[in-house]
Order: sequence, then C-alpha cells, then structure tokens
Amino acid sequence: LEAAFIDSPGVRVIDKADGSSGFVRDDHRNWPMTIGGLIETEKPSVVVVMAGANDWQQFTGVQSEAKGKPFLSEEWSKEYQARLGAFLDAVEKTGKPVVWVGQPAFKTKSMTNDVLAFNELYRNAAEKAEGTFVDVWDGFVDQSGSFTLTGFDMSGQTARLRNNDGIGLTTAGKRKLAFYVEKPLRQLLGTATAPDIAAVKPGAPVQALPETPSGPTPPAPPTAPA
Repeated sequence: LEAAFIDSPGVRVIDKADGSSGFVRDDHRNWPMTIGGLIETEKPSVVVVMAGANDWQQFTGVQSEAKGKPFLSEEWSKEYQARLGAFLDAVEKTGKPVVWVGQPAFKTKSMTNDVLAFNELYRNAAEKAEGTFVDVWDGFVDQSGSFTLTGFDMSGQTARLRNNDGIGLTTAGKRKLAFYVEKPLRQLLGTATAPDIAAVKPGAPVQALPETPSGPTPPAPPTAPA
C-alpha cells in the first residue's frame, strides 16, 4: 500500500498488522477488545483488514459450544462469526469505514477449499457491517481457477507472485494485492489521494490491521493485463 500511494503525500499508511494473530486465539491478540483503542490512538480515516491464515485451528478456552469442535464445523463457524461481528461492531462504534481484504488461493487443495469458506464468512460479515469486501481471488489463480505460483505483475509481465510454501507472497505478489485494495481506498479517501497535496493531514492515514501468517499479507494485481 505504501508503494501504491507513494505519489499521494496526503495518504499515510500505518501498519499495525500482527502476523501471529487471528480471531481463533485471543490469548495472543484479542482484536475485538483492542481495535477500538487502536483506532482511537492512531485516528485512521479507513481501517484495512486481512486475516485468516492463522485460524485453521480449534477454539480453546472458550465457554461456548465451539470449544473443541472441528474447524469449520457448525459450532466453530458460529463462534467465528460472532468474533468477526464483535470486531466489526467495535470498528463501527468509531465511525471509521472498513475495507476487508479476502484471502488468495493457497497451494494445497484442502487449504484453498477452506479459504473459500473463510472468504464467504468475511464477505458476509463485512457487508453486514456496511463495509467493503475486496475479492483478490482472480489475481492469484490460473485460467482454470487453480492456484499458481506465477502470474501477471503490475507491469503486465509474468512474475513469481507466491513463495515456495504456497502461502506467502513475493514483493511482486504483495504489490499486486495492494492494487485490488487501492481502488476502494481511493474512493473512500477522495482528494487525499491527489498527487498535489503537500502534507499529510491529521486523521487521514490508512490503517493496516490483522495480517495472514508471517508472510501472507499481500497485494493485488492491476486491471488484468491481457
């Protein structure tokens, strides 16, 4: 995102991502409980969220039907949706718009199928909260819709977009991911994205939040080059 807005001095990206966090384990980071204070401190104009790659696990220590239930089971999904809702409710109370970035396909078929389920949960939660869901899927799959390590970069050239683990993104992949996020941000930030704004105005930064595992927090592609 910093690269995407390098020519927009009126936009400042504040990276508060925590690559080890998610919504299942709240002992490391409880996002629903802490997001309000973070927004109050940083005073962003828009909150950008990408999460999920650390959430392939059971809930532990919760006093609900979800405790010990299989990942993506009915009980698990209900608890997960409740946490997404609590997080978005906390953001909504601050009056800040939210842009939720979906996950790309992963190398293993089982993870990719799970990601599709995750993205539906994120899309539904974001839209219910009147936020914006950014679908990046098409930028990281081949013509048959399958995971691919390579693809078009921002210049329309074929480049390596993903790391060997099939989860993380390369520099080119991250910049491509940011391209998808850039459009809704420009709409929300308006004139702050203009290249002729001389200084950053207080309260106009873009805030980056939860991230995918250590590495999977990436960018998106340009208008699909032919």
